[in-house]
Amino acid sequence: MDDVIVVGAGPAGNAAALGLASQGLAVTVIDSRRVIGDKLCTGIIGSECVRRFPIDPALIYHQAGAALLVMPQGGALRFEAPAPLASVVDRVAYVDSFARQAQAAGARYILGQRVVQAQVDASGVTLWAGNSGEESYRARSLVLAAGFGSPLSRQLGLGSVPDHVVGAQATVSTDNIHDVEVHLGQQVAPGFFSWVVPTRPGQALAGLLARRQAPERLDAFIQTLRQQGKITGVVQAPACWGIPLRPLKRTYRDRVLVVGDTAGQVKPITGGGIYYSLMSGELAASTLGAALAGDDLSASRLSQYQDRWQALLAAELDVGYCARRMYELLNDQQVGFLLRSALGAGARSQLAEGGISFDWHGRVISRLLGHPALSGVMHLLSPLLCRLAAQTSFQPPAMSDQETAPSLGAAGHPSAES
Repeated sequence: MDDVIVVGAGPAGNAAALGLASQGLAVTVIDSRRVIGDKLCTGIIGSECVRRFPIDPALIYHQAGAALLVMPQGGALRFEAPAPLASVVDRVAYVDSFARQAQAAGARYILGQRVVQAQVDASGVTLWAGNSGEESYRARSLVLAAGFGSPLSRQLGLGSVPDHVVGAQATVSTDNIHDVEVHLGQQVAPGFFSWVVPTRPGQALAGLLARRQAPERLDAFIQTLRQQGKITGVVQAPACWGIPLRPLKRTYRDRVLVVGDTAGQVKPITGGGIYYSLMSGELAASTLGAALAGDDLSASRLSQYQDRWQALLAAELDVGYCARRMYELLNDQQVGFLLRSALGAGARSQLAEGGISFDWHGRVISRLLGHPALSGVMHLLSPLLCRLAAQTSFQPPAMSDQETAPSLGAAGHPSAES
């Protein structure tokens, strides 16, 4: 019997598998996909993520230090940071690099098998996989990292994330897009945004987030980009996926921890989850490894995992979700007015001087809403936004030396892993 089965070979599952296998534990990872890391994603990771979870430079398409905000009622605002804030990477290869490190540490990977049922008893966890559950697996414990919408979290009595959005994305061909573009407006992606992210030479990712009609809205967005001469065609057909906006209320029970998208550990502003998933997988491995060593896999013991990830992420997720919901209440005129005020010379300078983080949006929101030039705008727009401004004196949480020290080396190379 294995010590741990990890369901899902995404960033969270691979980070957990690597951390657990590195402790000498018997780990099996099961994933329904045959290509590890093959999931719809823009592949943008922040500079902090790159430092903490290093990537082979060959997997970086380019570094992003500027973005073009295309405004709802016409015109655009260009924002450029003093230094690159993020990298556009080969997402599949980056995620796979952690799986290869986990395998080098002793983890076993079983691909192309979907786990359809999970059951916990007094001595372990049993999983059934395959079209009709013909394959069974047994372990002392389970890390559930199966992605958004997995029915296993409900089977295990942990419920589902309380809010989500749909993402839609296609690979397109282009000759003249060099910066990340973010398009706003009710006609494009009501309450959310659409994007064009250059990747390989001559290619980009075009996508959007929407609560309804995401495929239809993406088709319209791509057609608009064609008409504007920004793209020349579609290289890979559009596809959709679900993105959680709120975390599970409870991410543990006897013998089980839930991580990554399954747990809803995703940035509510952008829907990005790679960095938070890697960190959560690492925390899960640390907590579960100690519990296995002490042969105490009770919910009470494993609740330490939730305490740790909430200390790291909960405030950020709350602030981001509050800002996300407020944004959805604004019309195009209000969005344009707010952004032009927020990115005016004074606020833009203050942001640049104070430092901008791609990974911690809460402090950017706090700094923007606390800027004197913006306080009057808040009153004009909505009393709800004023209350939000009063509540967001947020700083990213301090992490212990143990939590900040990298334990995953450069992609594809075992080291001395959001």
